[in-house]
Amino acid sequence: MVTTLKESTIDLLRIAESNLLYSFKDIQPEEVCKQIAPEINTIYWILGHCFSHFHMVLCQTCQETQLLSDEAIHCYRYGTSKEEIARTESRMTFEELVDRYLEMSEISFSYLNTLDNDDFKKVIFPETEETLVTSIQRLSLHFLGHVGQIVLIRRSLGNPGASFVGGAHPQTRKQMLDEWIAWWSESKSRFNV
Repeated sequence: MVTTLKESTIDLLRIAESNLLYSFKDIQPEEVCKQIAPEINTIYWILGHCFSHFHMVLCQTCQETQLLSDEAIHCYRYGTSKEEIARTESRMTFEELVDRYLEMSEISFSYLNTLDNDDFKKVIFPETEETLVTSIQRLSLHFLGHVGQIVLIRRSLGNPGASFVGGAHPQTRKQMLDEWIAWWSESKSRFNV
């Protein structure tokens, strides 16, 4: 079976997303904001950073839609100091952040599915001549790099969670996401942090 550029690109992003979401399954609310060392970001910030990057590429750039505030985008931007982050007044709770990402994900995957194969070859960032497919590859690698950080942080907190990288096979990915969705639906109200 031959897959198209569109199919393989969307599949890559789905694999990365399933690993990112699964990386914090069964975490405790107090662990998401725990900083294990001065130079290591919290799981909360890492996820906000990943979600913000996803938003920049697939919501703002591709769909001209803004679902995160400018303040939130600045808070999760690489290079924002911990002092600036601490001064952020309207920080979303972890529950709000994850639910907002799920909204962004739903509209973005719906959008990607409407595109033709050739649309993935179009330049979306003219200043670097980066195409949509390259942006999605970069976004997927970005997610997976941060999954590794989350796994390491969880291990140091004594709650290692699942290992990664899983979900390459569609059935395994569906099982991972079904488990994650069941956990999140049951647990999210405890994440008002």
